[in-house]
Amino acid sequence: MEDQSETYPPQITVAIYEKWNQQAHGIKYSEKHYVDYFNTKNLVILSYTKEELIYEQLIGCINDMQNLKEEFQNERIFEINTIIMYRYKDRDFCIKHNGVEKFQKLWRKFHYKIMPRYKNIHNLQHRSIYGKFKK
Repeated sequence: MEDQSETYPPQITVAIYEKWNQQAHGIKYSEKHYVDYFNTKNLVILSYTKEELIYEQLIGCINDMQNLKEEFQNERIFEINTIIMYRYKDRDFCIKHNGVEKFQKLWRKFHYKIMPRYKNIHNLQHRSIYGKFKK
């Protein structure tokens, strides 16, 4: 029995990916009934592990992205982001990982909503006289 899918060890990688479409990526005759499924997925073009980015430099990754854009001249839309990658039907697909965006949102909330309360001059005076905050 043929193995339909496999997953990579769970690790976050940086990848260049785009939405799968039948004209650009093609399909085998035996996979015709998977077209609707494939249309909802992101196909990985190039992927980079943490070690590759550290040792082979992030600049090379950005250069690859520029080369892809020049080659297809805005016919296709590529994205670069952190992903979780998996394999299905001998193709590498990915799920966008939103951890960085969530961390940025949390950091902004902390700096623009929570920190001003601690930096407020009235709160600073109260804490210097009475200790922490009123109970």
